[in-house]
Amino acid sequence: MTDSSKQTEHFQHADFSGDHQDTYRQHRPAHQDFHWIEGKAQGSPYAKFLETLDVTAGIHTCLQIAYASDLERAANLDADTGATTAPAVGIVEADQLMRLAIACAGLIRDEARRRVEVLCD
Repeated sequence: MTDSSKQTEHFQHADFSGDHQDTYRQHRPAHQDFHWIEGKAQGSPYAKFLETLDVTAGIHTCLQIAYASDLERAANLDADTGATTAPAVGIVEADQLMRLAIACAGLIRDEARRRVEVLCD
């Protein structure tokens, strides 16, 4: 396989009569999936578990936004008229962020438990 054949893909498309035609070559997309772990260890079970770093960061962010919004709403109850500040998200959105964080944390917990069981067997 030459370098140029690695960079392009051959596509077929159907015309309106239903015939397939070889029509053109197009460069492969430059996008590569992001991974925290590179090299030989990338596909290992432990590395796959470590890839949850983005999920845990998302959980952390969800909880921060929901908590800060709740604090702001509480502070607004005690604030003078005209001295209130809008929370980052509304009550419904804060609830949705909390449920998302709970669900994500549960998935990570379940996977961690599964891995403990595998190591203990």
